[in-house]
Amino acid sequence: MVSPGRIENRRPSYNGQMRGASRITLAAGGLLVGAGWTAEGLGLLAEHRALVEVLTEIIALLLVVLAWRYRRNRLAVAAVLVTGTSLMLRPDGGMGGVDGRVLALFAAADVIALGVTRDRPVLQIPALTWIPVLALQLWAATAGAQRIEAIAPAWLTHPAAVPVVTVAAAAAAAVIFIIRRGAFEASLVWLAVAFAAVFATPHGLEVSSPLMAAAAVALLVGLFEDTYRLAYHDELTGLPGRRGLDEALRDLSGVFTIAMVDIDHFKRFNDRWGHDAGDQVLRMVADELARVGGHGRAYRYGGEEFAIVFAGTPAAESRPHLDALRASIADRAFALRGPDRPKKRPEKPTHRRRSAKTVTVTVSIGLAGVDSRRKTADAVIRAADKALYRAKNAGRNRVVAAGERLKRTKS
Repeated sequence: MVSPGRIENRRPSYNGQMRGASRITLAAGGLLVGAGWTAEGLGLLAEHRALVEVLTEIIALLLVVLAWRYRRNRLAVAAVLVTGTSLMLRPDGGMGGVDGRVLALFAAADVIALGVTRDRPVLQIPALTWIPVLALQLWAATAGAQRIEAIAPAWLTHPAAVPVVTVAAAAAAAVIFIIRRGAFEASLVWLAVAFAAVFATPHGLEVSSPLMAAAAVALLVGLFEDTYRLAYHDELTGLPGRRGLDEALRDLSGVFTIAMVDIDHFKRFNDRWGHDAGDQVLRMVADELARVGGHGRAYRYGGEEFAIVFAGTPAAESRPHLDALRASIADRAFALRGPDRPKKRPEKPTHRRRSAKTVTVTVSIGLAGVDSRRKTADAVIRAADKALYRAKNAGRNRVVAAGERLKRTKS
């Protein structure tokens, strides 16, 4: 039994797919930053330093354009931060007169601010407030460095302040990533690590160019991976969507089974309890589908209908896992969020207790596998769809295989 209020805040266990973008970004960022540090340490970039610096600027400019197109101001600010830091730290051709301590402290603060705020369109007023903030930081790190140092607390002028603050910012970025699990937050971790390596290590300034370039590429990887996730995954349930299913079907060969799953009386449920409750049901069912055994992979097909693909598994072996799935959904009760329940937890909770409305739903499942008559994925999915409607006509809350004989019962 699911406790009241649990479902609407619970993300599906299929977040392994949902978070795939952030995991790839985290791995790619680590490889990039590590490669930049190692290549500089081995002297492999000595003859290509100018190219590395130009690469950082080109990628940063591309990121700003993409951030505007995809309405992500945090990405634009991070790109400006990367290329600005790279420019200011160059020994030749840079801006000159830079106080590295002030620059490091502001960079650490910016990383944390980017991690805890949310994305907005680049040209909206809340997003544009970053422009005067970054301009003030630029002044503070150059012309105003002496004034800032004169009024700064004593601990900020201590030699250990910069290493401690930048390393702490990297740790904070890691915590933010653990909480949010977004691709941008994953790339932000490596931006913070790059800053910490530049400002907190003895030879950090010598590797600033490749590390800033690596951080810029990590931001680009994060954007691409997040865009891929949005294109191939359903935001409500966390399952791969129709486009992901179409690609999976194209890759199928040999023996496989496809099951079509439909929530029983879903329209009636929506009409009675509302679309918010319907969304809760979709997330709950998706959560159960994500746990299906037999190496099945679930997809949201559309509306209240889902598909499960068992690659390399015949229909007879998939059937027990689908029976267990159907029973698990039917046995899982959950409490609906009440219409008078506040969206935020009150500071002083009331002591009134009301019995939460507990509901259950069922699903009908049709399955089909490859045989002499069904040799393609399209043919198998059509057969599974027909079996699904036979399951509904026979009374719902059941699993029916293509070609199976059954008797109709009352729904």
